[in-house]
Amino acid sequence: MKTPGQFHVLYADDNEDACLMMSVLLELVNIEVVAAGTVAEAWRLSQTEHFDLYLLDVRFPDGDGLELCRRLHEDAPRTPIIFYSGDAYETDRQKGLAAGAVGYLTKPHINDLAEMILMAIRLSKRPATKNFGNSLSESQTRIG
Repeated sequence: MKTPGQFHVLYADDNEDACLMMSVLLELVNIEVVAAGTVAEAWRLSQTEHFDLYLLDVRFPDGDGLELCRRLHEDAPRTPIIFYSGDAYETDRQKGLAAGAVGYLTKPHINDLAEMILMAIRLSKRPATKNFGNSLSESQTRIG
């Protein structure tokens, strides 16, 4: 259950072990993780709960994480999205960022993930200004 001051993240990945590992890792830095194993479940959760960030894989048995990212970004444009995926080519990263993500990290690299998530959430909590989009664009280069 979410505690005051704790961030709330939706992690969408069809691998149950990855979801468990992510939950344990992020709880160490005061982030509550809600896991979804399908695109449909992730979308349903996004419509019924408020999340501070969406963390997505690209491949799902019932759909495409890139399309999910586009829908989430359209529905909640100020909620940051980060991909954590095994798709490791530069073109994969570019597709993720073009779909609306603010960062893209490849599996199994996990060392910078918690820091990337916290930075993206903090940037998204800043008051809306004309430069908000630029702040995220600059961070894409640093954290991608």
